[in-house]
Amino acid sequence: MATTYELIIYGKVQHVDFRDRIENLGRALGINGIIYNHKDGTVRILANFDDEEIKNVFKKNIELLSKKDKLIEIKKIEEKALNTYIDFPEGINRISSDDLLELNKKLDEGVKYIKLIFGSLEELNVKVDTLNTKIDRQTEVLTKIIGELKEIKGEFRDIKEVLKSIENKI
Repeated sequence: MATTYELIIYGKVQHVDFRDRIENLGRALGINGIIYNHKDGTVRILANFDDEEIKNVFKKNIELLSKKDKLIEIKKIEEKALNTYIDFPEGINRISSDDLLELNKKLDEGVKYIKLIFGSLEELNVKVDTLNTKIDRQTEVLTKIIGELKEIKGEFRDIKEVLKSIENKI
């Protein structure tokens, strides 16, 4: 007989597409349950498990999500057996308390990441501009050196001609 467990996931797990990944993972493993964002910043999963190995594979795959996605950061997973059985619909299904509120929070997170990206791009542009300035200066110096070498070559040519004319006179 299956038992319903509560899994509490701590870390950066809200507004980073975490629940969608859990839904897909749960469906792939044939797990029934629900997933929702809790007001304390955790994500909670209520799910039925009749096989300890499937539960452990599910938890291990949840932990691996933070290695695959830099936005997700899982600090710990707490597990509680509820000593009961809840008959969930097939698959893991997301519960949202307020879709509009949820969407606004995700948009706010998206804006924060876009600002980080643009800030990094601005820093990179400053570094590229500095590098371009150094390259331009080096090009100027090399052009000047090449000009001076051409002058020296011309002077050597003149000296060579003078020496030839002296040699012809001797």
